[in-house]
Amino acid sequence: MQKGLIALAGALLLLAACGAREPHAYPESAKARFEASCPRESAVCTCTWENLTRTLTYEEYDAALSRFRETGLMDPRVTRARTRCLERHPS
Repeated sequence: MQKGLIALAGALLLLAACGAREPHAYPESAKARFEASCPRESAVCTCTWENLTRTLTYEEYDAALSRFRETGLMDPRVTRARTRCLERHPS
């Protein structure tokens, strides 16, 4: 019985650790710029924004955009966020 409770407690801890993260704080201007090229009416765009704000701090996101403008290379975390949403919301 005790081993079963220990296993259950371990499983609950793992589930709690895998839960969705709270989004990082982003300025409204960042969201407005994002929505100018990716409208909020699109499920893919909404999903991508949610993934980005949960994965990257605003500073990391801003640096990724700057790097993209300078080099044409997108941060893999941004690409993964978008790809996950494209897979979840096929057109």
